[in-house]
Amino acid sequence: MYAQARTLTISSRSICNAVLPETTRFVCEFLGYEQFGAASSGVEACEGAVKLARKWGHLVKGIPEDCAEVVLPTGVFWGRSITASGASSDPLRGKNLGPHTPGFPLVPYNELDALEAHLQSNPNVAAVMYEPIQGEAGTVVPDDGFLKGVYDLTRKYNCLLIADEVQAGLGRTGHLLAADHDLKQYGLKPDILTLGKALSGGMTPASGIVADAELMQCFSPGD
Repeated sequence: MYAQARTLTISSRSICNAVLPETTRFVCEFLGYEQFGAASSGVEACEGAVKLARKWGHLVKGIPEDCAEVVLPTGVFWGRSITASGASSDPLRGKNLGPHTPGFPLVPYNELDALEAHLQSNPNVAAVMYEPIQGEAGTVVPDDGFLKGVYDLTRKYNCLLIADEVQAGLGRTGHLLAADHDLKQYGLKPDILTLGKALSGGMTPASGIVADAELMQCFSPGD
């Protein structure tokens, strides 16, 4: 890492270099996904996941334009962008920063019945985005099997599961991914992972999303 840092740390994705393809291949093979989209900060990764989910919702699920929702849980923290600040149950997070971005309904964390009630009531949900273990909310660990229940509901109601692993992922909870506590035993994985923080070992700002090609290719150049 030291030798690489002396040569190149971060470059624009619009400029070809020999390192990004190697990095992309390693991340994908390490995590068992097919494609990686690189970014810098955790909130960029989450915004990228939301963009991908919304585009999939419009192109594949058939959600009408400008109607796609991404469901979030109470206690969520996914950054300090304008959208992330407003899409939170913390009243101070978005205070005096409005108007807030629509399309991010909140349901109680660790309550599958509440999530299913919302999915039943609105067919325009493109994805649910959950931290498998919440960090900023105070290290909130859900019931065993909760994320598996969320996964099953996303299959039932034809929407995507985004696991926000920016804070808890890459070995920080005793598993490679925090989602592995619930999903690995079933051979399941989220549709999209967001990564950050531990991704570069603290060396440089680095983040990104991983997903399989069929989903990731909903993106067009420039998206």
